[in-house]
Amino acid sequence: MSMLGSRLEAALELLAKCESNALFADIGSDHAFFAIEAIKRGIAERAIASDINPLPLQKGRENAEKQALDIEFVLSDGFDSIENKGVTSAAVCGMGGELIAGMLLRSETAHRCELILQPMSAPEELRRSMWENGFLIIEEKFVTDSGKPYVIIRAKYSGNNTKYSYCDLYLGQSRPRCDAFSEYCKKTAIAAKKRRLGHIARNESTEEIDCLIAYCEDQTQRTSL
Repeated sequence: MSMLGSRLEAALELLAKCESNALFADIGSDHAFFAIEAIKRGIAERAIASDINPLPLQKGRENAEKQALDIEFVLSDGFDSIENKGVTSAAVCGMGGELIAGMLLRSETAHRCELILQPMSAPEELRRSMWENGFLIIEEKFVTDSGKPYVIIRAKYSGNNTKYSYCDLYLGQSRPRCDAFSEYCKKTAIAAKKRRLGHIARNESTEEIDCLIAYCEDQTQRTSL
């Protein structure tokens, strides 16, 4: 039985698509379940598990040792302590979108390797930062885990900025017609309606946010048919 829920299973599926997983880094690894599964399934050849907190890092080390897996464990704030290790792919899952964005911008490694990113909040700020700072979003995968919708992003640095719309920020640029994306649209519309009230209170235009709400509601209706 997998130690991963559907959220991290989806992230693992995207990791398997990376050009090279010769040395995979699980950033913010917690108990290292993601890195462990990547090695066990043959998706990654070698792995580094890093975390800013020593206690979960030690628990991850114990989990790997129980299964006789050769995973390197590094105490690190984001990519900071693994910059010179030759990482070819990395995952940052379960953190806020703005926090992930900050990690990517200050890391040389993040500019060289393929990335699997799963923001728990503010995915629009992560997309904005990536598109405005030369990161290419290759693919987005939507999934529902324990009744909550999530997005997982596969990306890499290209050096070219990406033009985007307001809807792109909140829904991505490739939008699959599936139940998971429909649930993601429902959540996005609820949050957008709350922001709309703030726009009205400040006497600001609601044109863009109205388009987002309309798109989300249309997508939800299409999927339910």
